[in-house]
Amino acid sequence: MLLHAIAPSRDFTQIANSLVWDDELSDSAFRLLVRALALGPAKARATTVTALAAGLSGGRITTDRARRQLTRAGLLHSTRRRGTAGQVRTESLVSNVPLGTAEAERLFDGHFDHARQEGDGGPPDAGKRTRGPSTVRAPGTALPGVTPKVNTSPLPPPPTPEAASQGAEFTEAERVLLDLRRADHRLTLGAREVRRLAPLAAEWLARGVSSAALRSALTSGLPDQVKSPAALLRWRLEGKLPDRIEPGTAVAAPATCDGCDRAFRPVDGEPRCGSCRTAAAAHRAAGGAAGETAPRRVDWRTLVARVGAAAG
Repeated sequence: MLLHAIAPSRDFTQIANSLVWDDELSDSAFRLLVRALALGPAKARATTVTALAAGLSGGRITTDRARRQLTRAGLLHSTRRRGTAGQVRTESLVSNVPLGTAEAERLFDGHFDHARQEGDGGPPDAGKRTRGPSTVRAPGTALPGVTPKVNTSPLPPPPTPEAASQGAEFTEAERVLLDLRRADHRLTLGAREVRRLAPLAAEWLARGVSSAALRSALTSGLPDQVKSPAALLRWRLEGKLPDRIEPGTAVAAPATCDGCDRAFRPVDGEPRCGSCRTAAAAHRAAGGAAGETAPRRVDWRTLVARVGAAAG
């Protein structure tokens, strides 16, 4: 092999022969080192190791491996320092000869001391990062006041343990909601959904609705497809919620209609049910006398008996 070398007059980098023949450094690590040493002082301060490795083949894995090789060889050192506003930034030191940790720390300290003297290295208490929160508050980064979290869920919020312990309705409501899966497997609810629906179901029980009536209101007349059982049950619990009966309100006892002998609940003491009163009003509108009442309605059993007697 013949050798003919011409020394360049400018723009060249000196590399120690020990690094050229170092088999522990891969081609990517050696190329990254040469690129870093070829930078000028001003450009080196503005360039990161990641930017130098942007053109290397192999991607991030190859770059990380090259950095670890240079770090083990003592050619690349990193430290973290606080900047002017208190932010922590990483500084790297590349050398053409291996350096120990203590030597690299002295070079770092000398560089930052010189930068602080020139007014470019941060406040007097800026230095190497220590464990714990930052002692320097960055301007304009104060956190806003804590705002209450807004519930965006379509389901009502779950009751607090204190509210749930005030009455037995919550426990019974949760039991009814959990048992809905026995009536229809499409109404299977999760534990979180049950906790959110329990306040609405407990309100039904608090208004005098029995557990059986509540279960019937939630399971009867279900659509063919139930995409969201929780949403369906919430809609029924809210839309069919019965009125609250105020304490002391008297409820009329059932009575028997004078016109059809059916049981009904009178409101103002009327003797006939609503159907018979409607029939009487229609009879008078058709020309019947004012004092004359509509014919007495005959139930179906009487009609069947009459037809059977006539046929016999």
